[in-house]
Amino acid sequence: MSQEKKCMGKKDTCKCKCKYLKKCKKKSLKDYIKVTLEVPQPQGVKNVPAHMYFYIHKSFTDKQQGRIKTAISALLSHWYHHFNEKWAGGTNSGTSKLALCTNPYATKKLKPVWSKSSVPNGIAATNLAMNQFTQLIRDNGFRKSPPATIDPRSSTTVHAPAAPTKRRIPLSLQINPKQLDSSAFTDLKITGSMLHTWLHRAGWTDPKTTSYFISECPMCVMRNLKPKNPDVLDSNSYKFFD
Repeated sequence: MSQEKKCMGKKDTCKCKCKYLKKCKKKSLKDYIKVTLEVPQPQGVKNVPAHMYFYIHKSFTDKQQGRIKTAISALLSHWYHHFNEKWAGGTNSGTSKLALCTNPYATKKLKPVWSKSSVPNGIAATNLAMNQFTQLIRDNGFRKSPPATIDPRSSTTVHAPAAPTKRRIPLSLQINPKQLDSSAFTDLKITGSMLHTWLHRAGWTDPKTTSYFISECPMCVMRNLKPKNPDVLDSNSYKFFD
């Protein structure tokens, strides 16, 4: 198979990056608003950029843009607390609340598509995911990945394809504006949905149902890191995933 055909089969990594595609052009940002978000600096993590940069499509209302920015900042806060709790006073042997919440429930598809090593449990999967988030944050903040654009979509909630590699992956995604206007789509739900999407960008894949890491970790965020309530169906949460 030619290099060009291989590249054509990987839409996500080819955009503005594959030298074999003559028609590849950079995406115009004239219809986007640049948003700069501060990146918290967790203990034990080096080379973290001070800021991340996103380009939100101008069709989103001010309120919708505010909810998107709040969700990303909340997600960065979970990433920050994960590493601070894992740092455990300098031992780096602790377990974060997010990992502890995820561990009892996540038993399937614990590793991303690019990983060649086995991942034994939900704690290890959460640690690996947060490490990969660090890479995504660095690539974004230091401008090593393509611009992270946020576009509207007419169906589902928040969407992005799974990335096949670890580096220079743009945190681009699509969000349904109608969902952002819905009172049922609470701040916890949008943050969990954003986490689900970032896990796709970090290399994890669906199914987005019970027991799968890509669902259980975000559902923990939706529950504010509390145990499951047996009277509440998981589908009430993962229906917001895509």
